[in-house]
Amino acid sequence: MTALYVSSKVEVRIASLEKAGKAGKAIARKAGRIIEKLTSATARRRLEAAGSFTKYGERRIRNCHKYDLSCGYRLIILKRGPTVILPFLGTHDECHRWLEANNRVKTFNAGAGRTIPVADDGLRPPRAEETGREDIGAAEEDALRQLTDMELRHVFSGLVAGLK
Repeated sequence: MTALYVSSKVEVRIASLEKAGKAGKAIARKAGRIIEKLTSATARRRLEAAGSFTKYGERRIRNCHKYDLSCGYRLIILKRGPTVILPFLGTHDECHRWLEANNRVKTFNAGAGRTIPVADDGLRPPRAEETGREDIGAAEEDALRQLTDMELRHVFSGLVAGLK
């Protein structure tokens, strides 16, 4: 990840939550911490290191995740290439409506907002020429994610048996 794009709608919502009492301030602080961790985390997997996802994840939009901010609020993030976009922050129902309205969108126009450069953590994935293999495409990656544990055990049983 090289940049984090925060929509102006998210920034306005955070500002309004800061003025909305004790619970609102806690939600705004949590969203601010997630943004801070996404831009400065040294972990290889910044998205997981930034906070807790919702229980069941998000399958309506590809490379989309929802953070649970408590009190029924969610923060939606989209990973688009080297950029992570924060397009929406709202209640559970508002996020559901936003996801339903945007689930068929192929290219996402984030609109007004600000881009925050992400600190390089020095951990980059090796290039294809360094590993001696070609990168797999999106279709192959989706197919690999759909494999069950039993299928993987069957395919790699020879490797496990060879190690014994």
